[in-house]
Amino acid sequence: MKISIGVVLAGLSGIMLLVAGVQGSFSISSLNQIRSGIDTIVGDRVPAFILLGKVSAEVSNIRDAQASIVSATPDSWPQFETQMQNARTALDADFRQYQEYIVDEADRRLFSNFSEKWRLADGRWNDVKTLLTSGKIDQARSSFVGEALTAFNDAKTVLRSAVDDMENDVRNEGASTTDIAETAAELNYISLAAALAIGAAAALFGNFHLARPLVRMTNVMRRLSDGDSDIVIPARGRKDEIGAMAEAVEIFRLAAIENKRLEAQAETDRTRAEVERLAAQQKAEADADERLRAATSGLADGLKRLASGDLAFQINDVFAPDFETLRHDFNRSLKQLGATLSEISHSIDTMNDGTREIAHGSVDLSKRTEQQAATLEETAAALDEITVNVASSTKRVHEARGAATEANRAAKLSGDVVATAVDAMQRIEQSSRQISNIIVVIDEIAFQTNLLALNAGVEAARAGEAGKGFAVVAQEVRELAQRSAKAAKEIKELISKSSVEVENGVKLVQQTGEALKTIESHVTVMNEHMGAIATSAQEQATGLAELNTAVNQMDQTTQQNAAMVEETTSATSALASESDKLRTLLQKFQLVAQGSQGRDNGSYEMRRAS
Repeated sequence: MKISIGVVLAGLSGIMLLVAGVQGSFSISSLNQIRSGIDTIVGDRVPAFILLGKVSAEVSNIRDAQASIVSATPDSWPQFETQMQNARTALDADFRQYQEYIVDEADRRLFSNFSEKWRLADGRWNDVKTLLTSGKIDQARSSFVGEALTAFNDAKTVLRSAVDDMENDVRNEGASTTDIAETAAELNYISLAAALAIGAAAALFGNFHLARPLVRMTNVMRRLSDGDSDIVIPARGRKDEIGAMAEAVEIFRLAAIENKRLEAQAETDRTRAEVERLAAQQKAEADADERLRAATSGLADGLKRLASGDLAFQINDVFAPDFETLRHDFNRSLKQLGATLSEISHSIDTMNDGTREIAHGSVDLSKRTEQQAATLEETAAALDEITVNVASSTKRVHEARGAATEANRAAKLSGDVVATAVDAMQRIEQSSRQISNIIVVIDEIAFQTNLLALNAGVEAARAGEAGKGFAVVAQEVRELAQRSAKAAKEIKELISKSSVEVENGVKLVQQTGEALKTIESHVTVMNEHMGAIATSAQEQATGLAELNTAVNQMDQTTQQNAAMVEETTSATSALASESDKLRTLLQKFQLVAQGSQGRDNGSYEMRRAS
């Protein structure tokens, strides 16, 4: 079966381009999937995760402000109302921003459930606020730690579920992106091995089946053109263009040998004709000599043109019957040699076109590989930046966790201070009661002193002039007793009011202690959330580091592919150079163009006639 060299080269180049195309397509697809996964994590998941943490903190701030309102006096309500309104404004803004990062149905369902639970908790707070404004403090506080607290805890539970779901989504996205990167790296290794095998096969094929046979054929043709016909034509058994070239060169060698034989035979014929001329008539000798001269002259002229590389002619002068067969054989040899060299020239053109296409494709592939390497390098840089950002976020989460721990410790310390204040208020209340008892004794003493002064005044009046001075003293003592009684009464009223205020203060301090305990529990829950967020952020940083390693490996593989393409381009250039040398040798022959053989023959006959 005859297989053309052009077909083989086209097949090898097609396989190489197919491997490169498959590798490039899969690499581009893998990069797009990796870029999509990273965009989802960085553009949707991580911002949504951070917003959920902010929402959790703002919900806790709103609950703390509500607890402060419930435990404070109405005069302090505006301050805590402002604090709660600021937290609500931030919460509404985070709600609207979080809706932009909802990706799947589970996120949408959890967000809707949390919104519903939060509206219910907000409604319970409105009920508590209505009770507060109507003066029903105890009922408001009972509702705040009862139904309102239950609704708040339900909303926090849904929010915690949303945080857990977002953490799972981030982990799954990272795992999927890592799998895609590993698969792309494996395919790149396989493609690299296939491309190296194909390149090695093409190099071996070009060296052993094209370059070396062409060099040997060139040497044989050079020796044949120098007149050496005692040579062996290589590659005659091949069924491709080089085999056809070898057959044509063999015909050329046989023609040269035949030319030598004809010259020797002509010399013999001339000798025989000379002998016959002595025995035969001069006319016969002249005719024989003319026929021999015409035949040898025509063949000599044809062989000279053949030796000079002119294959675009035919010997149309009719020889003597003895030499007519030789003329036809010579003409057929020229036709076959011209057709073979024409086919070889066409094959060389095809081979040159193939090598140029391979070289052009290799250059394009090298450019695309370089572009792909640059893209991978940019992707690796982006991943490095993302890894640094995630590490920074992890550090900030750890700092927030430390702040939450410090807040928990401060809340516990505040609880201890409140307990101490309760004890001090109770001691003040006891002291106030003792003072009240003392005031009662002072009031009784003033009352008795007033009676004694009144009796002394009566006795002084009875004594007449002698008792006037004593009456004045008794009057002063009476007035002093009345002032003491009045002062004792005022002090008693103040002590009573102070006792009431102290009792109210004790109740408020106790309620403050309960509110601080609630705040402490919320701070503990928030601390747990911060711990979960820190753990998740650390896992994200680890996953991004692994993804960065995979992308760097893909970058190295792409650079190796670029080096292999450069080697293939070099081998193709060497093959094209050998083809140009062969074409230069073939250009020494003048071949018959299609439709012009008759014109060349006619011009040859005209030249011979002239």
